[in-house]
Amino acid sequence: MSVGNIEEILPFADCEIEGNVDLKLPSTKRPKFARRPKQKSNSNVTNKPGDNFYVYFENAENDSDLLVFAPYTGPSNTSHLSISLSIPQLLSATSANDSTRSLQHFLYDYDKKLTSLKTNLETMTLSIYIRFGIFYITHSNLSNGQSIPVKVFTFLRNRGVKFKSSFYTCKGVTTPKTLVNTILKENYRQVCSNIYSYDIQLYGRKAYPHSTLHFQYDEQCQCRSVYYQLDYPTNFNFIRDKTSSRFRSTDNSYADIFDFRIQLVQGKYLANTDPNVLEILRGVPINNVLSFDPSTHAIQISPQLQKHVKYFKCTRSTKYQNSDDSILISMSTYEEFQMTKNGFWEPLMTASNTMNIEFLNANYIPSGKKLYDTGMWFSTLCQACVELPSATIKNAHRKKARRWFSDVLFFKQDQSITKINVDQLTRYTTNKTQKSFTSEELAFVKRILLEENTRAIFFDANESQTYTMKELQQRFVDLQKKLQANAAPSAGRALTKVHDAYQAIMKQLKLNSST
Repeated sequence: MSVGNIEEILPFADCEIEGNVDLKLPSTKRPKFARRPKQKSNSNVTNKPGDNFYVYFENAENDSDLLVFAPYTGPSNTSHLSISLSIPQLLSATSANDSTRSLQHFLYDYDKKLTSLKTNLETMTLSIYIRFGIFYITHSNLSNGQSIPVKVFTFLRNRGVKFKSSFYTCKGVTTPKTLVNTILKENYRQVCSNIYSYDIQLYGRKAYPHSTLHFQYDEQCQCRSVYYQLDYPTNFNFIRDKTSSRFRSTDNSYADIFDFRIQLVQGKYLANTDPNVLEILRGVPINNVLSFDPSTHAIQISPQLQKHVKYFKCTRSTKYQNSDDSILISMSTYEEFQMTKNGFWEPLMTASNTMNIEFLNANYIPSGKKLYDTGMWFSTLCQACVELPSATIKNAHRKKARRWFSDVLFFKQDQSITKINVDQLTRYTTNKTQKSFTSEELAFVKRILLEENTRAIFFDANESQTYTMKELQQRFVDLQKKLQANAAPSAGRALTKVHDAYQAIMKQLKLNSST
């Protein structure tokens, strides 16, 4: 059983919107650097997801610049594992790396959004984060190779027409030691190491004005904080230029490119004894919500609350704080969970060395320029800390560790900043069979399914190398074994495609040999 609608509820997933609207673009004139759909400035009006979503493309010179959509086979949210994904990128990015336009757009939008939040901020807390990952398209009605202007994409995406997207933040670096050494030279210091936290979101009763509450627990299952969020977070998404990726000649993972998201979250912290908290806990003591079973090394949630859980997540973090105590960088391992019929949680996905930045001073709202510069700096740093992927799949048949939060699942403290391969950064577990597979194994399956020329599965692009029938047979056997051992979604469909391609090639070879 999966953890609800993962695409909507997990912090690293972008809420999607549905609806049919007039596809005609608005003609209302706006400032040259800020042509955006109208937004409601009345802070008392409930915002919709589309009202809080902004996207900016690095090196875009104007709104008429064309976007194309390249195949993406890298790590993704678990709800997107079996579908074809793509990445938007400029058809011809400028070589000058000119980000002036996107910065101007962002500064305008950011200041306008803060103005609209002014009334709410008198009673609500504004939390500001910068999250790093990759922005990809989960659904598009465009035909292959079709390009559209930036302004058309922004308009249609914000209204849920033709495009659906997600921002995946469970994306890590492969050489964290390099990253840590760099930030330590920038006057950051380690403030904690290998700290566990558990995040639970519980549904409330229909009459409750805030239908869900977030509970955060420490490693001893003691509640550290309770809060609720108002409406949807505001997300400013910056799409980095993908043409600089060193992975383009290797695969479609773009593993060394880190888009970033500046996120504004309105919320309010509540006391553990607040009547609203007690109401949503339904009589369960707040520190009895979670319990640790020493016999199975598993976390269990109170039986009375199991059906009211919206999501459950574990984060293991090492944090670094800068000299003026205003910025906190977290290097984390995420765990995404599914619940068993007995109320225990088992890992569905693990991602290592992921990054995010939090601005700590709630009484001081940083300027848009500060946020932008910090995001660009750290995004570029993350890119420099990713090595090329391994050419071979490793640990594909490694026995799954059953011990909860063991050193097999999480790296030991003295190994937490050692080099790891790209395929180790994200590992998924199937719901039914409990078999695990890596992001590289998933990418292998997707590359086969995306291949339009089935002969390319067996031959290179120019078919310059010839094979004997025996060599082709061996190639087919090797691919068949590789896919049969692959637990990734749609591996069976990929195997069928390989089998059909092999039969067609062999038939053609027999015909040619008989003539």
